Amino acid sequence: MQDTGKNIIIAGVGGQGILLFSNLLSKYYMKLGYELKISDVIGLGQRGGGVESHFRYSNEPVLSPFIKAGDVDYLLSFEQTETLRYLHCLKDDGVIFSSNFELSTSSVNTRLEKDMPESKTELITKSGNKTFIIDLDENKSLDFDISKMMNIVMLAFYAEFRGYSHEEMIEIVKESVPAKFVEGNIKAYEKGAMIARAQLA
Repeated sequence: MQDTGKNIIIAGVGGQGILLFSNLLSKYYMKLGYELKISDVIGLGQRGGGVESHFRYSNEPVLSPFIKAGDVDYLLSFEQTETLRYLHCLKDDGVIFSSNFELSTSSVNTRLEKDMPESKTELITKSGNKTFIIDLDENKSLDFDISKMMNIVMLAFYAEFRGYSHEEMIEIVKESVPAKFVEGNIKAYEKGAMIARAQLA
């Protein structure tokens, strides 16, 4: 069945490379000839605040960049609290891709409020949606810090899930990041593809 388009929310916190992820994915879809609308919402991004990108691609003109709650096909999140924040936006058959990285809020760190007593991973998997979670501890690498490269790792995971060309995606990464970071980004991409193949087997 031909892919006529999808609605995607990309979420995380400042410093996780949400905007780079959105840019790389947009270049891939543009090469495939899709129409795009993207809206980036940046909170206190430099202070670890929430960052989200509403990403829509279609084979027809996209009139609005914003996605209504209940219309999200894929939630790609690099931080667990942000994953929980957008669960209500998913379609019944929507798919969750999440890291198990967790950044405590300043109010929790200063003990102004308590953190959730439940495991956030368990809450995410109880959503009823198909869920893939990348465990940072299980997938540590000597070549790079996976917590800082989750955007590239997740890009490869998503590409593997969708059956996209890794060769084309890697070329886009090479064209889009500074030369001194290319090698590290490729290693992160290859790691993400490996994690995806293991989970999707």
